[in-house]
Amino acid sequence: MENLDLNLLTALDVLLDEASVTGAARRLGLSPSAMSRTLTRLRSTTGDPLLVRAGRHLVPTPYAVNIRERFMS
Repeated sequence: MENLDLNLLTALDVLLDEASVTGAARRLGLSPSAMSRTLTRLRSTTGDPLLVRAGRHLVPTPYAVNIRERFMS
């Protein structure tokens, strides 16, 4: 994660709050497609899925929770 775009942390924070790509996109004023690409960038950068599908919502992985605790609290 040494080359992480810090704007991605904001996106991750909103994704974790919303537990939905569509909800996060709405909050950030992005299209769902753009938010999905942002999540793909986050996953590629971290090497972790970060959010996994559980029904209609996304559930954070332990790694995503760790990132949030370390960088966003």
